[in-house]
Amino acid sequence: MDFSRSTRWCGLLASLGALCSLSATSTAIAGEIALNTYLQFSFSLPGIVAAGCQPDDPDGSFCIPSSGTPTFPLGAPSWTFTAPSTGATLRVTDAFTAGDQFEIFDFGASIGLTTAPIGDADCGDDPVPCFLDPNVSQGIFLLTAGVHSITLKPVLSPGEFGSGFLIVESAHTNIPEPPTLAILGLALAFIGLGRRSGCRFRTNPKD
Repeated sequence: MDFSRSTRWCGLLASLGALCSLSATSTAIAGEIALNTYLQFSFSLPGIVAAGCQPDDPDGSFCIPSSGTPTFPLGAPSWTFTAPSTGATLRVTDAFTAGDQFEIFDFGASIGLTTAPIGDADCGDDPVPCFLDPNVSQGIFLLTAGVHSITLKPVLSPGEFGSGFLIVESAHTNIPEPPTLAILGLALAFIGLGRRSGCRFRTNPKD
């Protein structure tokens, strides 16, 4: 093979490999909430959609952050994310004094209620003890793979304001999904073909 044809062939392989790598990593939707992270929301009267926390959501209330487990304030609803091919689990809990209860919606359709509160227990400002307290209203919702858009409304809110926590858990976030595996395999095939053709690829811009 002459030098000019070899150079064009190697350039084509490099471009295709870069495209495959870009496709393999560009799967998230802009503005999605983080998975496997405790997120805090605020709420007011029954029937009114819960908000995020100020200043991330100007329409929300000021939220007292957790003094223990790291948490992050939510922005304005709805709260969107993409569940992996294995699905995801949405967990929601009230915080501080028990008595509140929530209805959860996905793309506007109800997916259920959190448990009924018992008494006036106080689980504090940390989501982990709140999830462990059976007296505090909480719920677990199994979600299928794909995009979800979550909102929630208090159905009980005796104090007429408060805050709670949610977390979207994915047990297999480090495992590539099947389409990603196929793209990565294609990229590796191009690299292997390029090496057999005498191409040299730079893996570090500083090399």
